[in-house]
Amino acid sequence: MNTWHIAPTEDDAVGIAATAREIMAVVSGFRAALDRVDRIEPIWELSEKPSSVGRSVIQVRVTPEFFADFFNSSTGYRGMFRRGPRIGNATNAALVDVVRSRLSTALADTVDALLVRGGMQQPELDGRRAIPRSTFMRSLDPSLAKLWYCTAEVHASGGIRILPSGIESGAIDVGLPDKWAAIRLDDGDCIIEMKGAFVGSCGLFQIKDPEERARVLSTKGQA
Repeated sequence: MNTWHIAPTEDDAVGIAATAREIMAVVSGFRAALDRVDRIEPIWELSEKPSSVGRSVIQVRVTPEFFADFFNSSTGYRGMFRRGPRIGNATNAALVDVVRSRLSTALADTVDALLVRGGMQQPELDGRRAIPRSTFMRSLDPSLAKLWYCTAEVHASGGIRILPSGIESGAIDVGLPDKWAAIRLDDGDCIIEMKGAFVGSCGLFQIKDPEERARVLSTKGQA
């Protein structure tokens, strides 16, 4: 069994500063994985209600080794949330900034995005839609955008492939009463997905409260 030995850390600005080196190690690893991707395919996911509202989605294929470290290591993405919701959110925001930096020079003024309807649980690909670059980037707000493993791969050539869950229950002892599940996938299925905030007439929003998401990630390792 994988056992995490994490020293107690204050979940505040001091704690974020104390874990800055570990946070940057996660960010640097993700940046390196992103640099190995030849092309990032922009995706625009429509909200189910109302369907006029949408958000940016980015999918990054990584190696099984990086995928396992990212989700199952005490110094990975979930490991940062285990230290505390604020530390986890600081890590998440830094990872979003990496993608924003890459896209800032890669996207045209009008983004030719693959259009997905029905949510990513029952997704349907519906051609493409022209999204203003400013709108696509606005959705990737560091305080609202979030990362997790991909469950449905969207292909640029058309079509969607549902991916296996890769969940191994009770595989990680994180020092809490309930053990966390490990997340492992085979080569070809290891994709880290970034979902932006929905962009509506009243501004940006997420259906799931980001603070509640951070608390659940910190206590259960689930998003």
